[in-house]
Amino acid sequence: MRVGIIGPKDLVDKSIEIGKRYNSIQTVGIPYEDESDTLKNVKKWEDQVDAFLFTGFLPYYLTTHNGLAGKQLFYYPILGSALYRVLFRMKFHYNINISKISIDTLKRSEIEEIYKELEVFYDSLHVNDMHLSSYSREQYVEFHRNLYESGETVAAITSINSVYRELKEYGIPVFKATPTEFTMKETFKLVSSASETRRAQSNQILIIIVDIKEYSLNGNKLSSLEMKEKRLALYQELLDYSRVYQASVFSSADGDEFIVLITKGIFQEYTNSYENIPIVNEIKDKFSISINMGIGMGTSALEAEENARKALALSKESKDSLAYMVNQDKVVLGPIGSSNSLEFKLKSQDKTLLKWTEKTDISISNLTMIKSLLSKMQTDSITASDIQKGLDITLRSANRIMNKLVDGGAAVEVGVEQSGRRGRPSRVYRIDFSESNLE
Repeated sequence: MRVGIIGPKDLVDKSIEIGKRYNSIQTVGIPYEDESDTLKNVKKWEDQVDAFLFTGFLPYYLTTHNGLAGKQLFYYPILGSALYRVLFRMKFHYNINISKISIDTLKRSEIEEIYKELEVFYDSLHVNDMHLSSYSREQYVEFHRNLYESGETVAAITSINSVYRELKEYGIPVFKATPTEFTMKETFKLVSSASETRRAQSNQILIIIVDIKEYSLNGNKLSSLEMKEKRLALYQELLDYSRVYQASVFSSADGDEFIVLITKGIFQEYTNSYENIPIVNEIKDKFSISINMGIGMGTSALEAEENARKALALSKESKDSLAYMVNQDKVVLGPIGSSNSLEFKLKSQDKTLLKWTEKTDISISNLTMIKSLLSKMQTDSITASDIQKGLDITLRSANRIMNKLVDGGAAVEVGVEQSGRRGRPSRVYRIDFSESNLE
């Protein structure tokens, strides 16, 4: 697993040395001068690494809370041992009164717990309680600087590299709380374990079922011979595909269905992490054949095929040639390659949603899809047209679902929306799947 290490150069270099002990990890150093460079570095490197390891919590926090990096993320925590170490240095190497200092990043409760264990007076201790969601380097620097210049403190502790450098420039005695070597090694054990898991998952068998939906896209009726020729052409195309991607292809007795066995790692790379499946449109354009595709993952070949069948059933409900995928956790992704792609649970353990299934007579999969659609649109109000596009069904089916939601009490009309085209405006409904709305 290729791991990008983001942080100040000294910690990045030390991390690379530790990482050399693990054969399953290849480290890439991505040092920065300032934490503000974090997001820029993540964007630059996210297509070149499999995971990121941050040398501190702040860059990790900035990344996760800006919705970046669909990768595995790790960071070195600043634990009590790191604070013990820096307090020891301050007291015994510099004879600093550790009862009269300022500290940032760490939680007040954690700091006070350590001071209690050390039996050190902490009433004169100053802790910056600003949450990282509101992080500002200027605020952090001014917090320490004002306390020091007013004589309320004699030194400062920070875990943020840029704050440390700036306080040094002001001549303030400042110490940096950094992860201990033990913490760094333990974190690398987690990264190594994740790498081994990733390797095992990459070798997991994934099953793709391709089913011919329409032999002719223009509605022309084909002869048996013409259909047979198209089946053979499609089979040959899948065989060519299998040679390139180290897969295996099997054909059903009637020839309308093909099963492809491929490893998860190769398929994930081919589809750019399931963003698009080029072969679906290639078959449509090359042979004028419309297909359904179901992709299944599982801990066994049997489970993978069962999930592929469930995904294929979802694909057959769609109007177009689309692919759906069901993983071993019964989570559905699809339609793959569509801007309306959703992720939802095939079977929900949500007791409230199960009650809505009974009340509206709508399948749990459709309700979870609608719930996922609302979450994706970041609204609680939609039209039947939104359901049509989001679930890739006919407008008639979408209206039928909306009527059931209204009759069951999950939806209520709140207004109309003019699309800008000719015709009647669309009715807008507010959807409420909360338990309180069941009463």
